[in-house]
Amino acid sequence: MIFRVHHNTTAKEYFRKSLGAIIVMLLLLVAMPEKAVAQSKQRVVQLSGFVATGDSLYGVAGVSIYVPKTNRGTQSNEFGFFSMPVVAGDSVLFSALGYKKQYLIIPKTYSSESYSIIMQMQEDPTELPTVDVFPWPTERDFREAVANVKLPDEGRAMAMRNLDPERLEELFKNTPMDGAANFRFWNQQQIQQQQNRVMYPTISPFAIPALIDAIFKGNNK
Repeated sequence: MIFRVHHNTTAKEYFRKSLGAIIVMLLLLVAMPEKAVAQSKQRVVQLSGFVATGDSLYGVAGVSIYVPKTNRGTQSNEFGFFSMPVVAGDSVLFSALGYKKQYLIIPKTYSSESYSIIMQMQEDPTELPTVDVFPWPTERDFREAVANVKLPDEGRAMAMRNLDPERLEELFKNTPMDGAANFRFWNQQQIQQQQNRVMYPTISPFAIPALIDAIFKGNNK
């Protein structure tokens, strides 16, 4: 620092100005070490732990763990474990899709070099509104589109051939029964046999004259 002395400045005034400047410089020199000491007191802590789902022991993978407004952060691995350096007094944010945000404050007076935790994330599912995908704006347009659809000629001819009554009757006569149909037929036969054992056979009213005629002729059958 350079002081210029004018010819009209007395020695007493010059000494007073010089003493004031020296005091200011001494105060600055005293304040700077205190600030440096305060900064050096911010201890670096290695934060590590396990991120779980609620009260269970299932780890949550891909959880973002970071200190807001800084470049310090990491993510939990596939098993839910993580580790990152923080500073005492930091507020650490835990964030993941489908879970509520959680905050962790590292105590400013924490003196150890490591800090271990188990963070329990609470589920917070996000329900999206239902979206109906429909290519037609109204139901009327949909009905008109269905009514105006044109099938290929080959497909229409095949459909008409498959629905031909004579072909259906032929398939009904020649197609063998499957396992379910055979079981139903056998079950019906068993039920009919049981009914014939304990019940009188039913006779059609139109068969009564023939029965009387057979009795008078002595036909026991």
